Amino acid sequence: MVASYDISDPKRLSEVARAMKDYGTRVLKSVFECNLDRVKFEELKSKVESIVEPLEDTVRYYFLCEKCVRETEYSGKGELFQEDEEYRVV
Repeated sequence: MVASYDISDPKRLSEVARAMKDYGTRVLKSVFECNLDRVKFEELKSKVESIVEPLEDTVRYYFLCEKCVRETEYSGKGELFQEDEEYRVV
């Protein structure tokens, strides 16, 4: 899964980043790649929802199929997901 966020308040921004770090790998300033089962995803989502201000902030979760993960491309430094694992983007 890939998660991206746009948080308007610096304190909440920091808190969301800390929560995300417990579940995935930061690949850009406000983007994390996560390998989570449904239980862990719901746990992360619950933590994030307790931090964000719904009328001011946005968090998006993108779930990738195995084919999408295998076909992921990037330029510059970084690593691709392992093919044999299930991924959810947060």
